[in-house]
Order: sequence, then structure tokens, then C-alpha cells
Amino acid sequence: MLCGVGCKKEVADPDSSNPNVLPSLTHEGKNTFGCLVNGEVWVAYRSYKVGGGVSLDGYYDSQTKYFQLVASRRVEDENRFESIKLLLDSLTSDGVYNMRVNHLSTKGLTDYLGNYNCSRYYYDTTLVHQVSIETFLPEQGIISGTFEMDLINPSCPGDTIKIREGRFDWRMTVY
Repeated sequence: MLCGVGCKKEVADPDSSNPNVLPSLTHEGKNTFGCLVNGEVWVAYRSYKVGGGVSLDGYYDSQTKYFQLVASRRVEDENRFESIKLLLDSLTSDGVYNMRVNHLSTKGLTDYLGNYNCSRYYYDTTLVHQVSIETFLPEQGIISGTFEMDLINPSCPGDTIKIREGRFDWRMTVY
């Protein structure tokens, strides 16, 4: 990978839970999710609270082959609460899949506290958004992969969220 002058990106140990460091790409069901959002590190993270939410949630339906993963980031001292959603149809094995995208109805990023220009960004339907599934082991409940996407909101013309170097390693729930 090439980086320009001043490019700095940290990569965490696979067991790190640091919300400011991009997690390593692992294939063991370590429940990690991270990416660059407009060049800034974005990691699924929620500080522990009794009764609080989880940083990764989703499901895989073994009959319909539908997969959904929602990553949340809540960092209190930065006043951030956001989520990123991945949706796939027909997931059956390792490989490259197009994300399930409905015209301006599939939210890719939701900002609950107003840190972006708009609170919701949708998949840009003029582009192909793909997820590369690198590990798919439904018997062990493990799915991992990489992704990139561009998100838009027609109410914020010219404001595009560029998500790059995305990776996840999830211990999934199989129904």
C-alpha cells in the first residue's frame, strides 16, 4: 500500500479493543470491525456498561443465506455514537459478494449525535459495493472479510462518506 507524506495508520494487536486503532485482519471470530471513514480510523467499540449495547450485532440465516452485520461505535469522551451496516444476499461460501442495496433505503452509516453533515448516509446506487468474504465457517460460527464503499445523502449534495480498508472478523449467530 502506498501512503502520502504524513499518512499514519496504526494496526492493533488482534486482541486490542482500542477504539482509535484499526484492528488486524483475523479469521478466528474475534468480533472485530474497523475501517477508515474519510481517512479516519473507525472501530466498532462501546465502553462497557451494564445493560449497554454491543459493538457488533447481526445474523446469518442458513436457509435464506441472508447476512447482516451492524457495527456500532460509541465513544463518550468524543461525543460519538455511529453505526455501519453490511448486508449480503445468497452468502454460501468464501468469495466476493455485491452488497444488498436498495435505492436510498439501505443505510450504510448512521450518525446519532450529529458529527457528520447528515445523520444518515446511504449506499450510492450508481456504484458497486462489494464485500470479500475470506472466511466462511458456519459450522464454527465464523465469518470474516474486507469491504469498501461510498455512501451519500441526497439532502447533503456533494457530501460523500468514503469507507476504505474495511475488515471484520465476527463470531456469527446462525439461525
